[in-house]
Amino acid sequence: MSRLILFVTEQVKPGGKLSHVEALSAGLEHHGWTTERLDWNALSFVEKALVAGPMRLLDSMQRGLGQRWSLPALNQRFAAHLRIRLSRRGVTDIVHVQEPLTFRAAAGAARGIPIALTVHGPVHREVASAWNLALDHPVVRWLREIERRAYLEAAAVIAVDQAHLEYVREFGREHDVWSIPNFVDTRRFHPAVSPERFPDEVEQWIAGRPVVLCPRRLVPKNGVAVAIRAGAEIASRGLPVAVVIVGDGPQRSELEQLAAEPLHAPHSRLIGEAGLERMPGWIRRSDVVVVPSVPSKGVEEATSISAIEAQACGRPVVASAIGGLREIIRDGETGLLVPAGSAPALAEAVLRALREPGLATRLETAAALEVTSLRSHEAGAARYVEVYETLRDRESR
Repeated sequence: MSRLILFVTEQVKPGGKLSHVEALSAGLEHHGWTTERLDWNALSFVEKALVAGPMRLLDSMQRGLGQRWSLPALNQRFAAHLRIRLSRRGVTDIVHVQEPLTFRAAAGAARGIPIALTVHGPVHREVASAWNLALDHPVVRWLREIERRAYLEAAAVIAVDQAHLEYVREFGREHDVWSIPNFVDTRRFHPAVSPERFPDEVEQWIAGRPVVLCPRRLVPKNGVAVAIRAGAEIASRGLPVAVVIVGDGPQRSELEQLAAEPLHAPHSRLIGEAGLERMPGWIRRSDVVVVPSVPSKGVEEATSISAIEAQACGRPVVASAIGGLREIIRDGETGLLVPAGSAPALAEAVLRALREPGLATRLETAAALEVTSLRSHEAGAARYVEVYETLRDRESR
């Protein structure tokens, strides 16, 4: 039996990276690999306080400054935990890091073990976008250098779409680079899932209207403001809908203010985060799922897990025609693509899906079949196994 540690870093909240890791774990176990995860929850209360406390203080003094403290501190803690786990276990074939910012911990602790690194996004650009920092800000430049070193030193780099593969190559990495699109656990996300009601107060607000679900983290690149504006646009064209936004993030206050404006309040509502266990039922409860991503400081959507989850559940997806979304959605066949940032275009496509049941059924059926064959946890993990075995065979020579 092979052994693999999935090294996830601090992300333990619902979101694309956590969904990816759980789907990958399920797929690897299907293929005979055992998995183990090291993340923020592995740290003690004191360790978390030593990482997060100074970070918050420094960020209150200057936005982004806390990263200078938290990343080295987090890497130090993770490296210590990883050394302990490796010393207590038998053979560990691969250590798989899920983002470049904690690659240093694995590199220091897992000597002699191949380290694979998955690239979910351009980290320094994502931080710049989320914190509204210039790309030449000292903290952003520092993060870019951390990325560069991780991409060049990892035994293998796996990008979640072709655009991110090219991004990695911009740093000079040419060998052992793979593009493996995201995938989902099709045991949990499938068309036979029973619809699950939203909380009672949300259902009362929906009041029988068609539901447009926007399951997105509240950051600029996810374009949630476009979905809010599209809700009012759809209503102005004669079909009131309920745009339900599931997610949290640094834009929450700003987006709540937008959704509370008289033009938008009747049509859009933010309901916060949902656990992974609730999302399949909420997707099935919805009529259309939107992924209205927009470019932000050089960041574009990857092969969106939210979109794939909706496709797997047999719901029509309307998404922006950018980034990895164009790799997983064929316009008019497995979903509808619209220009990024255009609320009128998003509204028009949602109206098509709602008013043309034949179209919606064709999109749902084709997308669900494609996910089952190409983007299931079993199919996706099989491609990762090819990478792992390449590294393991090379190490054994």
